[in-house]
Amino acid sequence: MQYSSPPPQGRRIRPSFKRRVFFITGGLAAVVLRLVTAPWRAVLSRKYGRNRIFIYEPYGMGDVLALQPLVIAHLGAGSEVVLAARAEWSDIIPPHPKFTFLPLNQKYAAYDPKKKRYGDFLGAAAIMRPFAKGARGIDVRGDVRSIVLMYLAGCGRVFTLPRYFTANDSLVVPMAAHRVKLRRDVSRRLLNASFAPEGVEYRRTSVTHLARMVSVPSDSGRVGIIPMTPWAGKRWIPELWRETILKLRLENFDPVILCGPYETDVALAATAAGDLDIECLECDSVSRWVTELAKCGPVISVNTGPMHIADALDKPLVVLEGSSRLPLWAPEGDRAFVVHRQDVVECAPCHQVGDIAKCHRHCMAMIRPDDVLHALQAVL
Repeated sequence: MQYSSPPPQGRRIRPSFKRRVFFITGGLAAVVLRLVTAPWRAVLSRKYGRNRIFIYEPYGMGDVLALQPLVIAHLGAGSEVVLAARAEWSDIIPPHPKFTFLPLNQKYAAYDPKKKRYGDFLGAAAIMRPFAKGARGIDVRGDVRSIVLMYLAGCGRVFTLPRYFTANDSLVVPMAAHRVKLRRDVSRRLLNASFAPEGVEYRRTSVTHLARMVSVPSDSGRVGIIPMTPWAGKRWIPELWRETILKLRLENFDPVILCGPYETDVALAATAAGDLDIECLECDSVSRWVTELAKCGPVISVNTGPMHIADALDKPLVVLEGSSRLPLWAPEGDRAFVVHRQDVVECAPCHQVGDIAKCHRHCMAMIRPDDVLHALQAVL
């Protein structure tokens, strides 16, 4: 994997005062729950939790893709594994007799803070309890909300990171859970390896169990364009996408836009390509993303979940990166190239969620179409 310039190291995503208070309060609540429920959870652990792992991931496709090697490693060690995640991601983990996928769609895990609803928090814990009771709980992001939820679900012991490292650097109160070592210089997949059993092979993420269904050969001239991401602040500028598409056509490439279900109109608007007579395909499942990306030659994408599918397929891949922490959210393939400007934008990395940040995507706007085309030539 290559970078347009070395990403800055040692920078932290500074949480707001409100967020720090929220995480400290949540951490103290986790400490209280840990102590109060300890006898109950110990009984559950002895009765049900032998050799069972419970992993909780409330968010995106890329998160679950990065979890796949951890799940497979624990299965390889002989454990039963339960993964609680959004129903859309159930195909990401290959079938296994000791693996259970528990579909959850919690409103409190919405990307947009305005849409978060914590009212079904206890309901989610009740759904988890038959699968989590007594198990070893794993929270791979250092999120006090997940820790509290797993105690309420009856996990025997809970393991987490020292900080909420995937989005900001809010500290997890030391007594809230068992904390593992935090590595800041690795990808999300390798960060998750801190929770893996020893002595078991830890693999790269793979989608071969889904790619086998794809019989159409890839077209080296077909360029997959992925412009959409749940984070509005991490999208590229529409006029720059349009210029890139036009330049790709001048180079005899055939660009095609790939987006999620019911996103055709917004994807065409996000690329200013509504009048360009360009193919725009909706992918309504992980399998469909694998199918359409397999048909492409190279892929150009913002940093979003399907980008990691392209990386797992070992596609020539150009990633337009604005504000995400690197290399945490970077692809890992030898044919991947991350174009960013974090070396000159001092406010990055940050975590842009919901509405566009006050900087108006300055870090993304600094990426130019020629930068993207140069990176494309480098990976081809």
